Amino acid sequence: MNFLKTFLRAAVIATSSVVTTAVAASAYTVDAGEEAGPGMTFIETVLWFVVAPAATWLVIWFLWSIPAWRKNARPATGSAWDPTPSNDVVNR
Repeated sequence: MNFLKTFLRAAVIATSSVVTTAVAASAYTVDAGEEAGPGMTFIETVLWFVVAPAATWLVIWFLWSIPAWRKNARPATGSAWDPTPSNDVVNR
């Protein structure tokens, strides 16, 4: 009896693997995306793999640098600057 259970279990596993493989093999069809088209020219390759990443990097760098530029654009007040108004300015 134990031999029969083991044999049936092995038969089910073998059958299921064969059926799964057969279904996957029958589902294979040539898709339009699998057919090779014309390749890129040298200029297109350089544009996509050199110019486009460099331009993206420059845009990110520019946006990242704007706050630093705005912070440094404030006028230098010096160490002797006093924010309280002097009497001669207030009394005019």
